[in-house]
Amino acid sequence: MVKENHIDRALAFMEQLEKLGSQLEKADEQQKLMLQRMLIKSQNHETDTDEYRDLEQRSKDLQAMINKWRPIYEERLKMVKEAQKAAKK
Repeated sequence: MVKENHIDRALAFMEQLEKLGSQLEKADEQQKLMLQRMLIKSQNHETDTDEYRDLEQRSKDLQAMINKWRPIYEERLKMVKEAQKAAKK
């Protein structure tokens, strides 16, 4: 019974890790799109617009989220890889 609980917890951990990785990928893609739009606006001298300021704020917020969660994701991924390596021995 206890072993089953550990397996369930490990599976849930792996599922959450996979979701976090996917969310970070999507956030990276979204960030690239926003930065591209900002660059185009900047090249067109449209940095004094509400749209540009909105993009800039959304980009900053998204980058803050990425900066917060990427180290957590990488740390957990490292734990999984170390556990897999230990299990193979």
